[in-house]
Amino acid sequence: MNNIKNIELIVHSLKVHNIDQIVISPGGTNQVFAKAVQDDSFFTCYSVVDERSAIYFAIGLYLQLRKPIVASCTSAQATRNYIPGLTEGFYKKIPILAITMSKHPRFLFQEYMQAPNQASLPNDCVKHSYILPCIADENDILYSSRQIDESILELTHNGNGPVQLCVPWLDFPLKSTEPDIKTIRRIGINEIGKLDIEKKRILVCIGEHLPFCNEFVSELEKFCERNDVVVYTNHLSNYHGKYTIQGNLPLLVIDFKVFMENLKPDILITIGGQTGDYPFYNLFSRNDIQGVEHWRVSIDGDIVDTYDKLTLVIQADEQEFFEKLNALEVKEPPAHNFYKRWSEYFCSIKTDINVPFSAVSIAQTLSKKIPKNSILQFSILNSLRIWNMFHIDPSIECYSNVGAFGIDGGMSTLIGQSVVTDKMSFLIIGDLAFLYDLNSISIRHIKNNLKILVVNNAGGVEFKLWGGNLKSIDRYIAASGHFKNAEGWAKTCGFKYITAKTKKEFEERTDAFIMESSYPVLLEAFVSDTDESEAYSNMITGNKSLTIKDKAKFAIKRMIR
Repeated sequence: MNNIKNIELIVHSLKVHNIDQIVISPGGTNQVFAKAVQDDSFFTCYSVVDERSAIYFAIGLYLQLRKPIVASCTSAQATRNYIPGLTEGFYKKIPILAITMSKHPRFLFQEYMQAPNQASLPNDCVKHSYILPCIADENDILYSSRQIDESILELTHNGNGPVQLCVPWLDFPLKSTEPDIKTIRRIGINEIGKLDIEKKRILVCIGEHLPFCNEFVSELEKFCERNDVVVYTNHLSNYHGKYTIQGNLPLLVIDFKVFMENLKPDILITIGGQTGDYPFYNLFSRNDIQGVEHWRVSIDGDIVDTYDKLTLVIQADEQEFFEKLNALEVKEPPAHNFYKRWSEYFCSIKTDINVPFSAVSIAQTLSKKIPKNSILQFSILNSLRIWNMFHIDPSIECYSNVGAFGIDGGMSTLIGQSVVTDKMSFLIIGDLAFLYDLNSISIRHIKNNLKILVVNNAGGVEFKLWGGNLKSIDRYIAASGHFKNAEGWAKTCGFKYITAKTKKEFEERTDAFIMESSYPVLLEAFVSDTDESEAYSNMITGNKSLTIKDKAKFAIKRMIR
């Protein structure tokens, strides 16, 4: 169900064609391929974190070995980072097989995480792009096997050159149950008055969005007052209102039966861009959730069925949409029971659970101290996930590169914001993401309002949260050992450099990090991967262990306070 047969076919063909040199860049979507070749003595593997360097590294291998080279990367923007090197390879006529991973085709242009079109490479970048099927039967196996062999043969056919082999991968294989067949309609602004929302439980989910104007907030608040509505947000929504429920931790630990009985909406209305919120996606994309209509409101009118529940696309401005709904007659004022149930459940969640020094403990401490009216940028992916567990002041603007959802560029994005504002500008970033964007802190326009927090957990901790053999994962999947510390480069670029290796040190040095200063500041926190995994696990198990009765008691206490 997850398309692993394609990986087996590729490994088999590489051996048959005697291609044994493989350059691997770390990632989630290509980790099965990395695991297959790193444990096979036939292959010689190299770990290069940044895909921009990986292809040039592969060119260097070819110039000495004079044999085709394989490069493997994950999805999101990783394929795009291959483009400079592949372009050099195209004009230099270097046979590099770029094995790029993609999501299942049904996720293309659906605001699904890390799913840009992977096969859209320039025509002077690769000789040809081959896209493997998602294997369901022997027809697909035969077709895939032929495509793989053809891609390898094309490396040296009518002259050498790079070739792309794109492999679809299923992050979350669906259950084998057949989904309900639905119909999607599209309406315009003039038809909004025909919509029936009377006595419906409505969940408004706001994805990535610029801060809202007061007029929009007023209209959405009015809509919530007049109907039984919950507004689900995370930090990237930049929306704060009376009927708002924020954070993804509660949905990460929610009991499905409790959700279906008490919290399932009749209508899900989505506005804004991607949420970057895996718990929300994992819940609402389930096949066994029935009776939920998804309405997408967007001026573009595109069919974006993120959760496989889309029934209606409303091509309209967000504010005008709510204005039109607010003009409808309300026959019976709502009791807001739907919001009360969501609020009671969310209030039962604990965020003050004791955890070891980690990205979690750092967010526990720092989320309460980030100055008001600051800008806060989260790197992909662990930083965004962890910080969405904790409350921050509503005056803080939050951003993350969840458009194409790639690891690179977060630091450059924040620096761009910081140079045109006097607001304090904070970045939460891991060591591999920092390594990707290392050059950006040399930009000469950097001002003293820039504050960078590097959580150095020795590689991609994203791949270690769920257990497994850490040494095996470290080799190529998590790419450990590439980055020791940021001290030398930070100081060279004029930053004040601070370190913390314990909870106590971090708490003692937090003020020096967040206060106004006459220089940009980089604080590097050194944490272990085992503590990272334990801390994340503690946050989940500490909330799952609460009984429904305990949660009710906790909710009452929170509400009394």
